[in-house]
Amino acid sequence: MKDSLDSDYFKKIKQRLENKIPDWNSPEYKKTRNKIIDGLKKDEDDFRNLRLNLKTLILGDWNTESKKKRLYNIRNTLISNELYAETINHYYNIYKIGGLTQIHILEKCCRKHQLVILIDGTRPATLKEQDYLAEKYYHHIKIIFFISQAKFNKFKNNPSEYFKDFPTIITYNGDKDLVDKILTFSKLRIYRLACIIQKQMSSGKGLSNPNYKNIEKRSKT
Repeated sequence: MKDSLDSDYFKKIKQRLENKIPDWNSPEYKKTRNKIIDGLKKDEDDFRNLRLNLKTLILGDWNTESKKKRLYNIRNTLISNELYAETINHYYNIYKIGGLTQIHILEKCCRKHQLVILIDGTRPATLKEQDYLAEKYYHHIKIIFFISQAKFNKFKNNPSEYFKDFPTIITYNGDKDLVDKILTFSKLRIYRLACIIQKQMSSGKGLSNPNYKNIEKRSKT
């Protein structure tokens, strides 16, 4: 008796599925498939737009033409790979008499960017930027510090050296290697951040939460 009931049940299920699932080449089947395709395309576009809105700030020596060219090359490389990137001098004329201080400009720009590429330098302004950011640990989560391999090797055995303050340290050999590594790690960091934001938005956490406090605000409470 039980086997007969089970058999009837599965026959009804099979019949119901056959009645509801159209033929693979039918307009109805294509409509269902295209609806899923359109949904995935929208998800892809939304994620791409999210990534494009995540900004990268590039800091480093630019007191000579060759160093300026290097920073602009880095910026243009990131932009050509769909990463928003800019150098600080294109936001404000730091030489403006009676204008804002270097630290005010730096802090404002760092707050407005989700990734900070900090290239080890020697000019006073760069050293001032490094010293300031080393103390602002709420910015450390967004900083990637790049230093030449030779300089790193010279100081790496001394744990009290200045670059200890930056959790993420990447070494490089020459300008080409620097550009390649900045592109690689910027893409990884921005993509990861976009994934985190997307997940938080879907769960009502992070920026989508009206009571959300960033790490800077949390550090003051």
